[in-house]
Amino acid sequence: MSKIIDRETNNWYQEVAAQDFYKEIDLEREIMHNISVIFPEYIPASFKVELTHNVTGKKNKADLCMIKFDYTEWYVIEVELGGHSEAEVIKQIDTFANCTYTAAHASHIHNQNNTLNLTSLTVLVTGKNPELMVIVNEEKKEWKKGLKKYSCKMCVFQIYNDFGGRKIFRLQGEHPFIYTNFRNCTFEKSLPFAIKILNEEGFLSSYNISNGDSVDIEFNGVRNVWVREDYGSEVFLTCKSPTAPLDSLTSRYRLNYYKTRRVSQPTGNTIKIRLLNWLNKSQVQINNSFSFTKE
Repeated sequence: MSKIIDRETNNWYQEVAAQDFYKEIDLEREIMHNISVIFPEYIPASFKVELTHNVTGKKNKADLCMIKFDYTEWYVIEVELGGHSEAEVIKQIDTFANCTYTAAHASHIHNQNNTLNLTSLTVLVTGKNPELMVIVNEEKKEWKKGLKKYSCKMCVFQIYNDFGGRKIFRLQGEHPFIYTNFRNCTFEKSLPFAIKILNEEGFLSSYNISNGDSVDIEFNGVRNVWVREDYGSEVFLTCKSPTAPLDSLTSRYRLNYYKTRRVSQPTGNTIKIRLLNWLNKSQVQINNSFSFTKE
């Protein structure tokens, strides 16, 4: 079993083994409850409705769906445990890929999450085929070839607990990630804590990050603080981490900027939650985020 250590607190987290602690429905529930954090530009809903294959007439149920907040994209999601066979998974994805989605499907989704706009949702569901994604609790390399035939993403989602019962999640593989702007960078091996932004041209300044300002940037699931340092016309970012933050064997990176959409989730009894949800329906917080990816 793999473990993760939080370097800030020296707190150890151990992977939760599916066969010992949870079933597929538990994994599905964990994903559903946290999908607004995991994929913050998407609105989730249960999608346990029978879908019919256009050619064979066979029926299969999906698990979840999620709608991009601007109604330009939507996903049908199948949650699986790694113990299932590839044939079972492909059979379901084949149906999802060859199904005609109707206004009735949009209505079902809206009934599961009435914060969605039914008119916009219906236009999307009936007018655009969904993206497909399998979320599984362990790496299943043997599934990739079959899923690729349907342009279906495979995202590995794993749950880790510490001794106090606190959870963290680990994601890898394919999943939606929205970049709205970026700049290419070079990472010099002789300067393992500094990266040069190429053709910066006001990129950081447009997000109110000036010479000497700090910014949090994520790479491979780890966020570090970087400081902007200008030398004439050249702009560098210097990391304040005690260990080299990037892969020293890679010299070219991309600095990505993207927005995430978050809706505050009130806590309390059910009646209070519903009331606050109704009052806050139109209140959306946009967060600015940065990440590095390898070129």
